[in-house]
Order: sequence, then C-alpha cells, then structure tokens
Amino acid sequence: MVYNLHAVYTYYTYAVRKKMFQAALCFLCLFGLFFSLPVFSASQTEAEQEPIIDEIVISTTKNHLLLFAKVMHCFTDEMLEGVRNGIPLTFRFDIRLNTIRKTWFDAELVEHKINHTLSYDPLKEEYQVAFAEKERPEVTRSLEEAKQMMADLNKLQLHPLNELQVGSPYSLEIKATLVENTFPLGIHSIIPFTSLWNFETDWRIVEFNY
Repeated sequence: MVYNLHAVYTYYTYAVRKKMFQAALCFLCLFGLFFSLPVFSASQTEAEQEPIIDEIVISTTKNHLLLFAKVMHCFTDEMLEGVRNGIPLTFRFDIRLNTIRKTWFDAELVEHKINHTLSYDPLKEEYQVAFAEKERPEVTRSLEEAKQMMADLNKLQLHPLNELQVGSPYSLEIKATLVENTFPLGIHSIIPFTSLWNFETDWRIVEFNY
C-alpha cells in the first residue's frame, strides 16, 4: 500500500489547526462571558437595591443626645417624575430610644416620628424640603441637594442628657417609610407609582452605653 505523505501531512495540519481554532473560539466566548457577567450583575443589583438606613451616628451636645442617619436607595425615577408633576413626597422616620434591661423587657424612653416632605415649584423651578424637626423649610434648585436633605437626619435631638444614666446601656431603633397618603386618590392612572408602595426599610437597631 502506498501513502501520499504530502496529503496525509496536509490533512493532519488542517485537523490540528481546526482544533486549535475551535479551542481559541471557545476560550474567547468563555472570556467574554466571564467579563460581561459582573457588569450585568452589578447593574441589575443596583436597580434592585432596597432602601436601607445607614451611616447611623449617635453623638451628644452639652445637653442632648443627637442622631445622624441616612436612608439609602430611596428614590426612583417614577417618584421624582411625580414630584416634578406637583405631587409632594413624604418620608417618615420612626425612631425609638430604649433603656436595655437585662432581667426584664426593655423600657421605651421616647418615640419620634419625623417627616420630611419634598415638593416642587415649576414656576420658580425650585425644590422645597419641609422638616418636622426644623421651623423653616429649605429651598434649592438642585435636585441632588433636595434628595440629600430628604434622606438625611442631621443633629436630631433625641433626648435630654440629664434624663439618661451614665454607664447605662441603651438601644436605638430606626426605620424609614414612604407615607402612602402622599399620593392623591386616582393618581395611579396618571403616573405609575406601583413600585413605590413597598418602600419601607427594615428596622436598624444600635446598642450603646452612655
């Protein structure tokens, strides 16, 4: 039997190159999939993030216990569209200060319900944020600044220091809610607010010693 060595070598070279090409193509597909997944997951996670209370700081002045906190991921495009169409938004912060008792249930010292309300004046092109803890509202043309003021609790006076016992343990509970009666009846037929009705953060609990 006589073999055509050139034909055999050519076929072998073609087969090797074909397998190398297939392997390279498979590697490129896997490489592209690997590096595209984190981007997709990150954007999807960002879009699905739930509102949370964060950056909680408890401090004091000479006479009062102070609270700093912020609600994160609390705005949606639909919500801001509603504000620009004249629908005010109200966030309510529910805050409880408790005395921790080892042998019995904790005793509640004080409870605060703090409202922040955002509205928009289309004639002046200004945003206004009204605070339950302040006498006067704040006015700004910047939406980002208005959002920050809505989401922040800044130097909220929780309780007089002279009513606290030095060295005693306390706990702070806080959550934020979108007040449902912010929206007039029938407004859903104009602007899709369906995604907003679940806006209520989990309770955050911080224990500390005074």
